[in-house]
Amino acid sequence: MTTSKILFNMDTTLKKELQKKARKEGMNLSTVLNITARAYIANRIYISASDRNFEQGMADIRAGRIRPAEEVFKRLGI
Repeated sequence: MTTSKILFNMDTTLKKELQKKARKEGMNLSTVLNITARAYIANRIYISASDRNFEQGMADIRAGRIRPAEEVFKRLGI
């Protein structure tokens, strides 16, 4: 099997937690990511765009970019 290197960004805390769990289970990060990729291709795990939308929504809430409906209605005079 030939291999390729992949470079991508990951939240530092997430990476540390993933590495810690992988080591605890006798694996390294590369093995976990390869297993995950194979499971995704084989439809054994499902990742939805709505999952990503949820994460973006939570980031918007934390950053104060979301307003309660009542506030929006009041500003619109509804």
